[in-house]
Amino acid sequence: MSISETGEAGTTSKRSIGAFIFGLMFLGPAIGILLFGPLDTLRLHVMTSGWTQISATLQRIDIEYHHGDTTTYSLEGLYSYRFNNRDYSSNRISYYESPDNIGDWHAKTENKIRRASASQVLTAWVNPDNPSESYLVRDIRWEKIGFMMIFVLVFGGAGAGIMLFGRYSARQADVASGVVYSGQNLMHWVLGFMSMVFLLISLPGVLSVPSEFRSGNHAILLVLLFPLVAAGLGIAAYRSRKNWLFYGRTPLYLNPVPGQVQGQVGGTLKINKTGLGERWNIRLKCVRQTRSSGKNSSTRETLLWQSNTLPEVTESDGETCLNFVFNPDPELPQSYRKGRTAVIWRVEVEGPTEPVKFQRQFVVPVVEGAANSTLDISTEHQSKASRSQVAAAEAALSQNLDMTLSGDDFIIHSAAGRHLSFFLIFMFAGIAFAGAGLFMLNQAATEGVTLYFMGGVFFLVGTPMALGGLFGLGRSLESRCEDGKIETVRYWMGRALWRRSTEFRSAQQLELKAAGSSSTGNSTKEYFHIRIRDGQRKVRIAEMIEGREAAELLMDRLRASLISDELIG
Repeated sequence: MSISETGEAGTTSKRSIGAFIFGLMFLGPAIGILLFGPLDTLRLHVMTSGWTQISATLQRIDIEYHHGDTTTYSLEGLYSYRFNNRDYSSNRISYYESPDNIGDWHAKTENKIRRASASQVLTAWVNPDNPSESYLVRDIRWEKIGFMMIFVLVFGGAGAGIMLFGRYSARQADVASGVVYSGQNLMHWVLGFMSMVFLLISLPGVLSVPSEFRSGNHAILLVLLFPLVAAGLGIAAYRSRKNWLFYGRTPLYLNPVPGQVQGQVGGTLKINKTGLGERWNIRLKCVRQTRSSGKNSSTRETLLWQSNTLPEVTESDGETCLNFVFNPDPELPQSYRKGRTAVIWRVEVEGPTEPVKFQRQFVVPVVEGAANSTLDISTEHQSKASRSQVAAAEAALSQNLDMTLSGDDFIIHSAAGRHLSFFLIFMFAGIAFAGAGLFMLNQAATEGVTLYFMGGVFFLVGTPMALGGLFGLGRSLESRCEDGKIETVRYWMGRALWRRSTEFRSAQQLELKAAGSSSTGNSTKEYFHIRIRDGQRKVRIAEMIEGREAAELLMDRLRASLISDELIG
């Protein structure tokens, strides 16, 4: 099964147009602010440079206060002047007619005008070609121009970035030929833009730190956190750029094109550099993305499946090629995006850490189909990769569980205290939810009945999470199989809570159950339980095994312990 060029081109074109329109929603207002703000001010300043400066008489000058979400100010006044033996009056004080609250320009300018009027040295700038046009103050407010340029750069940069990204994606998306590029190509631009946003947004506050601190506002120092964040993002952008320059574009050539759920997902990653060694790992993930609605929307990822493999590394003509093939679970969904839900297949590549760390991610198309890869991966490498996976699974299994297997008898001890971070996060998240619920319930008497509902929901969600996390920290499980009978004992903090017994007659009774996952950066850890079915009951015999490979290895060993009995029977 394949994706038609016409269909893909149509989808790509729609995405490109959508990105252009969405980017224009940011870039359009930014251009408007630039044209009617800083550029218009500079235009007026250049235009009035040839006007005539003459004496003026002040009638009034005041600061007008405009109250809304914030208080803003404007200068309102009236003055008169005589030009070519004719009297004129005007209320145009400066270039800045719209109210604002940037700095103390209004107060300073009012005082300056009053002093000049009192000293009889007040002057106005008059258009000699049209004497009714004049300005009392011909100043450029660089502080206001800088403040407006923040919005121009932030919104304009975001809009231009979205539009360029759409165009870049349209140009790079070449699913029909099976070439996929990593988002690493643009990551340094994204990080650099975020660094600029944090720096520009905090700039007015940073510039006011000395005066605010002298006036007793010591909390203003918190504004300095923003430049620190900007510096961190800038360093990350530099490192990402360094990585990009060192390794280059690193195209991934899919084989088959596209990947096949019931077949294989594979490809060749090409790096324009040699001598990188053989310490590589490639991971294939299938995740479900769900985007929430509302003003504060966010995207949540749920891991559906993942697997690791060692690529076969070859070097020739100054180029390193990594060949890999995966056999995904045939029950998994194909790639799709519909509304706020999507299924994403992602290839993650990790390589050498010196002199520059190699890390790339590729979103690859995977469809329903049974086609296999035509890559010629040597039998020797396949055996090596299989041995490496088994060794890694055995090491992970020995770290997870205490086991004794003897014939068809076994003892499995799932000790307490494993995966502390997993349960601590779960517990503290529950405490935070429950605490927020109690706070809202306490405030409901004065704030309104809505808080009773919200507080109740938070409390009912958070309390089980907190108790579940606490229970998980101290729980352990021991399973013993003797003469075909399994006895499991649940402990908490060393105390036996309950016992269960079941018959172990066939390997078909065993099943693997996903128990959750935790993510750190690009790394996702999966946890699994192993259960045995006895009629309608499902009894857990091993829990919180880290890694699918380790869990499947234990399943294989438990099944193998029954093969001889099943054949005899």
